Amino acid sequence: MMGRVDGDECRSHVSAGRFAMVAASSNDNWQRVRPDVDAAAAAALLRVHWGIEGELVELGSQQDRNYLVTQVDGTTAVLKIDNAATTAEEVDAQLYAARLIDAAGLAAATPLPTKAGEDAVLLPSGSHARLQSFLPGGTLAEVPSFSEYEARSLGDVAGAVVAALKGAEHPGFTRELQWDLRNAAEVVAALLDDVTDEARRAVVKAETKSAAKALAKLGELPVQIIHGDLTDDNVVRVGGGMLGVIDLGDVGSGWRVAELAVAIASVLQRTGSLNLAAATVAEFAEHVELTDDELAALWPLVRLRGATLVVSGWNQLRIDADNEYAAERMESEWRVLEAAAAIDDELALAVFRTTLGLPHRPGIEYERLARGLGSKAIVALAPEATEFDEGAWLRSGAADDAIHERLERRQIAATRWGEYRLDRAATPSPQAPESRALFIDVIAAGPLELIAPFAGALEYAGEDAVDLVDGPVRLRLRGLRVEDVASVEAGDLVGTARRSKDGTSRVRVQWIAGAAEEQLDWCTAAKAAVAASLRPDPSTMLGLEPAPSAIAATRRERRRRDAALGKASERYYLSPPLIVRGWGQYLIDAEARPLLDLVNNVTAIGHSHPRLERAASAQMRLLNTNSRFLYGAYADYAEALVARANRAWPGEFDVAVPVNSGSEAVDLALRMAQVFSGRRGVIVPREAYHGWTFASDAVSTSAFDNPSAAENRPDWVHLVDAPNAYRGPFRGEDAGEQYLAQVREQLDSLAAEGRPAGAFICESVLGNAGGVIPPEGYLAGVYEAVRAQGGVAIADEVQVGLGRLGAAYWGAAMQDARPDIICVAKAAGNAFPIGAVITRREILDALADEGMFFSSAAGTPLSSVVGRTVLDVIEDERLQARAARVGARFSARMSELAQRHEWIGAVHGIGLYQGVELVRDRETLEPATEEVALLCERMLPHGMIVQPASERQNVLKFKPPMVIDEADVDAFADALDVELARLTAER
Repeated sequence: MMGRVDGDECRSHVSAGRFAMVAASSNDNWQRVRPDVDAAAAAALLRVHWGIEGELVELGSQQDRNYLVTQVDGTTAVLKIDNAATTAEEVDAQLYAARLIDAAGLAAATPLPTKAGEDAVLLPSGSHARLQSFLPGGTLAEVPSFSEYEARSLGDVAGAVVAALKGAEHPGFTRELQWDLRNAAEVVAALLDDVTDEARRAVVKAETKSAAKALAKLGELPVQIIHGDLTDDNVVRVGGGMLGVIDLGDVGSGWRVAELAVAIASVLQRTGSLNLAAATVAEFAEHVELTDDELAALWPLVRLRGATLVVSGWNQLRIDADNEYAAERMESEWRVLEAAAAIDDELALAVFRTTLGLPHRPGIEYERLARGLGSKAIVALAPEATEFDEGAWLRSGAADDAIHERLERRQIAATRWGEYRLDRAATPSPQAPESRALFIDVIAAGPLELIAPFAGALEYAGEDAVDLVDGPVRLRLRGLRVEDVASVEAGDLVGTARRSKDGTSRVRVQWIAGAAEEQLDWCTAAKAAVAASLRPDPSTMLGLEPAPSAIAATRRERRRRDAALGKASERYYLSPPLIVRGWGQYLIDAEARPLLDLVNNVTAIGHSHPRLERAASAQMRLLNTNSRFLYGAYADYAEALVARANRAWPGEFDVAVPVNSGSEAVDLALRMAQVFSGRRGVIVPREAYHGWTFASDAVSTSAFDNPSAAENRPDWVHLVDAPNAYRGPFRGEDAGEQYLAQVREQLDSLAAEGRPAGAFICESVLGNAGGVIPPEGYLAGVYEAVRAQGGVAIADEVQVGLGRLGAAYWGAAMQDARPDIICVAKAAGNAFPIGAVITRREILDALADEGMFFSSAAGTPLSSVVGRTVLDVIEDERLQARAARVGARFSARMSELAQRHEWIGAVHGIGLYQGVELVRDRETLEPATEEVALLCERMLPHGMIVQPASERQNVLKFKPPMVIDEADVDAFADALDVELARLTAER
């Protein structure tokens, strides 16, 4: 966040009291026709002054001309031709403001100088032309579903811009603008007659008069330089979690709070939601400390913004009839005024104030609703609440259990408004759970007397319910006995809660802002914007801290992640959910939505396995140190790994060396092989991924994971084709022998050159290809051919080992192939950083001759206990057998879908390591890359986490936690069926 701006720090103040309806003005500044510069003329300007050729596409504008310029090399920029009424001084002021905003950490369009080094060119018409950088990423207006996330983004940007422009001075900021809300009444009066719709004209006139009257009662409002038009059209998502600001054409002096009013008007235009408007206010207030008068002025200013938009749109079409941009926006701009007029100023003010933790009206203080009620009484029922550990959230009555536990300690408890309750969530479904609470429950272990938190009138609201009313605030209390209804003062007794059979008392508290007769206690995340506007947050009135916003947390974590890791960090989804809990095969997001995890082969035994948690916790309490010390856990783990390898290949393996990851395992295996064989050369199939250390990256031949692999590959890495009988060069029944022959030829060629290969490394099942199993006989034949020439066969089992395939514990064993070295990781630690290399003693001893192996964190007591526990759980819970059974169900369901959807070209793999390859044509095998990316995004609302695999990113990978069941597979297949049909309909 940026620095805060206090009300007293502003450069000057202007009284809102001077604001009143005025007579119509003939100010020509407010009636501007766009410059007469078409695309051809704009292209000529670019050639002459910037020396640029490119394709031009006009962007909409009310009073200027903007063209998106795409040059021959793909570089983009924006050519802006200002209205002739914009002076050179004003243009310079806009450029100055852009630099201030950019320096504050927000991206802003910056000028690209002409051939003469100028920022702008004065045209004969009096207009200025300038070329500016184009901010990529799309505006918030392009987001199909405008949510709390975008509303908070607007508020955040508006506040940051105000902070950035605080104290800015420039002669060009002194302007008479029609968008300056200090001029709104005058603008409306001047342009009102252009509104030919009589009904709408009457609304505009009435709302302007009412808003002006409300503002006239207020004192001075802080004035400073503001952007003046921070709408969803002018805030850009530039990537990396960063937001940018464009179109500074309205920058100038104005009421500071007007910046926020404009942003809120944009939120209303998209949603009509008072709740989302409050979220915008909350983010703005992180940068700017709003005064009481600014808060009171806010909703009248929103109404004035709506009125100004309406009259300006009608006027623009009268004087510039061909302005498609203005015509297209007429209805959406009317929605701003319509939505603002439907909400009472006092209600909006009360919601904004309580959102900021202030009493709903100035000058009052709240009394406690009940003795002992406070933030320490809150029972957290959000997804991350410890009360829901070990799957407790799936048990009936889990929330009541948590509440009663709190009552045993404090005698009083309270739930949270706005919290997404995990106990309301079910298994993944296309229908999101109604998990957001729109009330606060206050529960006492014994009798519960309710006290009026503020003065007001009591009104009956049905059986066992009463409303405490103070102006726009209607606080409903349900579940209490009231002797009489009358006016009460703050602190007076309202009534006594009814007691349950168990002796506890419970009252449900809601702020009713609309549809008072309708019982509205819960809503889905998608409906929260509307529902929460009807039932605002009463937490402040009860002396309770509001529940943390799940959306605010998601925004914060996205930005922190991007700032910490930058562009090099891979992340699922364009707008990723914030994951806060895992259990079994499910991941839970911050909105308490269970998501079926179909991609996490790392968590083989399921998320948050209790046995693993207890084993790790116990070991941490006992001992954790580096592996040079003597302790039993190291040998326990190594022996367990060797034993499992020898079950497949009796007597072949002697030793296991723990490491920290798959990359380290491959790196160490390569080093062992090279030292043991005395040769450096390694043969590896194309399209492979093995890791990110120097050696494992060298043998990672995937162009997708390592785009520079071909240029950076060391001369000791030798390639053969990936043994993919579906889309590789060799297909059909003899594909295995053909791929094997290619390896033999490579071995012979290298030997003939006097540099025989020292090793061959390959995934036992081609994970990077999406689960492709090498053709029959290939892997066993290659291993024998390599050994016959003195080389070492390395099985990369990082993704598929430890029973995931169902048919065998090891992928190589499933193919009757005997490796010399086995690499394991991922599942080995259930997302704890563990890997290992299993081999023969003679190979390890050869490495020891060159120096001792040591890794500080590998094989520690904790790592060893975690690794051993994972191995034991896989066996004890018969997860390999489950993988075979559930994997067969998946194969069958995918085969059924393939009969109906020609998108499915092949289903690869076996057990719980499979891939569904999508193609646009089953003959040409053209990859359906874009369609798979779209499918992954569209499956998320179904509660399904699925991601693409392969060089072509056209395979849906299926490698879930091994605790998944047949019902989960059916749910996934049903959702995929729906989305494949949708793709076909859109084709």
